[in-house]
Amino acid sequence: MLALGERDADSLDSYHGPPAWQAEARQRHAALAEVQRDARALADTLAARTFARDEDEVRRAFLVRQLRAVVARIDILGGARPSFTDEARRLFGLDAESSAHSDADDVTVRTIHAAVDRELPGRGDTAARVAAFERNFLIPATRLPAVIARAIDGCRAATRAHVDLPPAARVDVAYVRDLPWSAFTRYEGRFRSTIQINAGLPLTVDRALDLACHEAYPGHHTIGSLLEMKSGARIELLVQATFSPQSLLHEGASAVAGALAFAEPERVAFERDVLFPLAGLNPADAERHVRVARLMDGLHGVEAEIVHRYLDGALDFPRASLALERDALMPSAEATLKFVNRFRTYAATYTIGRDLFWHRLSAATNGDEVDGRWRAYVALVTNPAQALPSGR
Repeated sequence: MLALGERDADSLDSYHGPPAWQAEARQRHAALAEVQRDARALADTLAARTFARDEDEVRRAFLVRQLRAVVARIDILGGARPSFTDEARRLFGLDAESSAHSDADDVTVRTIHAAVDRELPGRGDTAARVAAFERNFLIPATRLPAVIARAIDGCRAATRAHVDLPPAARVDVAYVRDLPWSAFTRYEGRFRSTIQINAGLPLTVDRALDLACHEAYPGHHTIGSLLEMKSGARIELLVQATFSPQSLLHEGASAVAGALAFAEPERVAFERDVLFPLAGLNPADAERHVRVARLMDGLHGVEAEIVHRYLDGALDFPRASLALERDALMPSAEATLKFVNRFRTYAATYTIGRDLFWHRLSAATNGDEVDGRWRAYVALVTNPAQALPSGR
């Protein structure tokens, strides 16, 4: 995986192992064909073996999946363009066919659109009214660092109430303008992460809180810290490939982090009483802001379907952009498609992966009991080999 990262930086999500290993990969600078050959050979060797201890079998199966994903990623770097379904399966172990759009989804979309129309009456189409409404809650650039810092504090407090993390755990935040992502977290090891936030993209107050939970607590930084606490001698967890079943698990978990950290009444109160004043915004409409944002969350299934059709060639860029704006009510459709052009089926980890993880979390939870949901979350994210939704 380090060798692949030397050829394609997008393929290496994070590494916090011995520097000498990365230096060796950099010095060797193996060709992609050589990296693929070695990954395939090691995966085949491991797939043919069995181990007496269950723990070793779990590790073996995990490594086989991760290595198969490396092989598939190199095919794509070489120009292969499999179908959305086949690519998602090979890279992430994701059964996209079982998550395909249905008539019931169409009913859900119409229901959400109708609810948004009731929240935001007026002239013009729904997408235009949503975009105009959200502009009222954009954080001024000069106030963004203060809002993000306080949002992270709030997410940290909510997480520490249920999850034991080392006192040394911390995140550093940097603001950049050249990211393809709205934000990116690199876990550095020793319970530290660096979060880069794309200051070139507009952020609403609610989106900023969601981003803080997703990237820091209880999302990516927390997941990295928990894995380091629990991994012991599992050196394979020192490196994470971007395009892998492990990434599907982590992105799915991070995508639900905001909902886990804050029940809606708590979220409304925190945004209205803390974040809105920091942003210099009138808190009078904070409750409706949160309510509309949660309705919009329900449209990520149609977003996934549009991306699916776009990558399969059923929609060209202009039509996919229009569909995202009209059906998913997405104001930044072109930026989303540019991301998809570069990262392809990775976009499914935020949508299909989110639904799969939430379903798994709910199945592992005793009703709506809060502590039980947190315990299930920690158990799932610290056991990536057994928590994969494909079950393979």
